[in-house]
This record gives sequence, structure tokens and C-alpha cells, in this order.
Amino acid sequence: MRKLALFGGACAGFVVVALGACSDDPVDDDALPPPSSAMSTSATGNGAGGDGGAGGDGGGGAGYVCQPGDATTFALTELRFGTTQVGGWKKVGLNLDGLETTSASTDVCQPQAGGSASIAYPDGDNGIDNSFGKNLLPIILSILPTWGDEVNTQLTFGKFNAMLRVLCLPPTGDAPQLETFVFGGTDLGYPPLFNGQDEWPVVPELLSNMNDPLSSTLVFENSSVTGQLFDSAPNEDFVLSIPIQIQDNAGALKLSLHSARVMMTLSDDRKGATGGVIAGVLDTEEVIEQARKILWMADRCDDPDYDNYILAIRQMSDILVDGTQDPAQTCNGISFGVHFEMEEVQIGDVGPAAPADTLCAGLGP
Repeated sequence: MRKLALFGGACAGFVVVALGACSDDPVDDDALPPPSSAMSTSATGNGAGGDGGAGGDGGGGAGYVCQPGDATTFALTELRFGTTQVGGWKKVGLNLDGLETTSASTDVCQPQAGGSASIAYPDGDNGIDNSFGKNLLPIILSILPTWGDEVNTQLTFGKFNAMLRVLCLPPTGDAPQLETFVFGGTDLGYPPLFNGQDEWPVVPELLSNMNDPLSSTLVFENSSVTGQLFDSAPNEDFVLSIPIQIQDNAGALKLSLHSARVMMTLSDDRKGATGGVIAGVLDTEEVIEQARKILWMADRCDDPDYDNYILAIRQMSDILVDGTQDPAQTCNGISFGVHFEMEEVQIGDVGPAAPADTLCAGLGP
């Protein structure tokens, strides 16, 4: 039996309890540093979109009169998780906890499951928190070496998306407070044109009203634009669900980010965005649930190393789910970062619900 078929390769010896750091694993050669205005997060919050979703007549820049229903929707055109540059993960994400942590730091949460601080730390450049890129990305690439390219191919063909609907975005000038709603996109049915006319059907699981495609439950209530920099502000939720296929089994890798923040540079016409970064914290137990799904897809539920896989994921925890650090608590989150580009689309109808997940059950610590 190939014990390392799932969790080996890019991170040699991954299944052993004494997990080695993967700090030299590849990430994007075009990775951009986080916007210089990014600050650490320190508060918790989980905004909700209410029943109505869109609308509103407030916000916008000085002198801008927002009309009911005035909104600009941005959809992903590219995600850069990391595939080419050694150590590139260090440049992908944000400094969520406001610290520059090393394996010798004492002002951080305690490792899970007997793990070593050298697994989760050091941070990336300038304190960037991205244990996903440091530790989990190599695992994904060991299963699917071309995963990063495949993700972007699926975006190009309209197979999925994640969208930001910014209410009352002015055509020019600063906007000190805006509401921004997060949507998931199901299969568009054709390769998107990204010309502002594509009507992308939305994932129903993120809606408060299954009959209202605008009723997202995920909202950044304190977004802003300064110059061309859009900043969602921290400490809300963001969900990225990416189709994945292993052998003959198709499913989705659901990345539920807590204490999330989105930053991007708007184009001059404010119909697109470049240099974007999504950063947040994955709940460790939610990551384990996704791992149980992937193990089932790969027909590995009976793998004798199952417990070690789960243990290794727990040992990657480097932060608290609320984006803070507390040496009196055990780490329960895995920091995450990804870079992106966006173009304008329209919100379409409510798409079909995803099929129920099948998980490996009754195993693991």
C-alpha cells in the first residue's frame, strides 16, 4: 500500500507525528506583497446579510447619490495559491494577528496535539500568516500536482466562482463605509466573458432566502475605498468552494474563512480589480472535515495512517479562529492567504444545491 499517496511527496515524512516544517514548498512566482495599509485584526464578528440582500441608499463617495439597487459585482478571474516559486507562500496573505512570529515566540497560542512550534511557524514575510500555504498546500499538490492550474481553468470555463457585490460603489473618489456581500457561484454554463454582462447563478447554501439570489448571509459591513484601494475591513466570514475531482469522485474543497479580510486595487473604471488578497482563518476542525471528505474521494477511509493524517492537520494550527493569539489557549485555526484578480459580472438566479458530502466516518482522534 502506498502510505504517502495522499499526504506525502511535497512534504516528506508528513504522516509522522513529529511533523517537519515545509517552508520551502512552492507558491506563486508572481505573488504580491500585501497592501501596505493592511493592519492586524483584533476583534471578532460575523456579519449577516438579512433577508433583503441588496438595495440601500447610503454609502458611496462624497457627493455621490446612490440609487436603490446600485451595486457593482466582482467575480474571480484568477486565484494564485502557489505552484512555482520556492518559499513563495511567505508573500501570500496578510499579517492577521499583528505579530511577526518565530518558532521561539512565546506570545502565541499553544500547539495542538503535541505539535511543535516549528510546524506552524515562522510566519511569512513581515508577519504574514499562511499556515495553509506553508503546510496544507504541499499536501494538495502531492495529490494533484497541477491543482493550481486546474482551479484557474475551471474559473475560465465558468465552473465556479466567488463574488463580491459592493453596494453604492462610487465611480470615483473615496468611500469611507460600504456594504459588501459575498456570494458563491455555481456552474455558469459557458466560459464567462467578464464584460459586466455575465449573470452568474449563486450558491443557495449562502443565502437567507432561497428565492432571493441577493440575500447573502455573508457581509462585510465596514468596507471602504481609499484612492483605488478596496478594503473589506477584517473579522467577517468568506467562503470559497472549489470543485475537485479525485479518481472518479467529484466534490468540492470548501474553505470557510473566519476573521477574513479582502483587499484589492480597483481599476480606473472600477469594473475590475488586481493585486487582490483574501486572508483569514480556517477552523481546524472544519479543515479536518474536508480532509475526511477527500480521504473518502480517494478511497482511503481504511488507511492505517488515517489517525496520523488527522493529527498532522491539527499540528498545523497556528492561530485562534478569531484571528488573535493567546498563550493561555490552544491554537484552533489554520491561517490562510491567496491572491486574486476580478472582473465585473451580474448576480444571476439561484443555482442548484450541492450534493451532500460523503465523509470517512468513525475514525481519527
